[in-house]
Amino acid sequence: MNLPGPIAMRAWGYSLSPNGRLKPQPFVYGAAAIYLFGTASHLLTTPAVMARGGLWPFVAVQLVLMWLWFVLHAQRLHDAGRSAGLVLGVGLLYVLSIGLLLIVADGFFDTSDSPMMDPNAAGAVELILLLYVIATLLGSMHYDFAWVVVTILTLIAFLPIVVALGFTLWTATRPSADKN
Repeated sequence: MNLPGPIAMRAWGYSLSPNGRLKPQPFVYGAAAIYLFGTASHLLTTPAVMARGGLWPFVAVQLVLMWLWFVLHAQRLHDAGRSAGLVLGVGLLYVLSIGLLLIVADGFFDTSDSPMMDPNAAGAVELILLLYVIATLLGSMHYDFAWVVVTILTLIAFLPIVVALGFTLWTATRPSADKN
């Protein structure tokens, strides 16, 4: 890929393009950074932040992190001599899960005319779901219908994260196609 302009601009464009190649060690560092920033981005769902900007700062950061995750994995797979098609599938699974989370948070707790502006929505969703899951799993030693439903929903909620982490580990262990 030949981008016009100064070297710094070409390097910046190259780092944001999924068409490049990335060796395993830089991939591991980049993936770790993306997952750390992704975990830290949940601080944007605190009531103090949401009172000022709603869920929009969280959405913006998630979109940037998803793109960087896609670029990183696509470049690594290109270096391994593989197509980036699987990266797209795993990325779309995660995008859909974030979209569903936002729909639930916005639709379940926000009754105002302005979408995603309730500062307590995400905190309330997380607290209610956490308490309900813990109470249900600890309090129901027999496997009634509610326990099964909560268990299935919990597994579905964590599935995109588990798939993404597993895919990252798989991608990191692919050998480079050329031994240069």
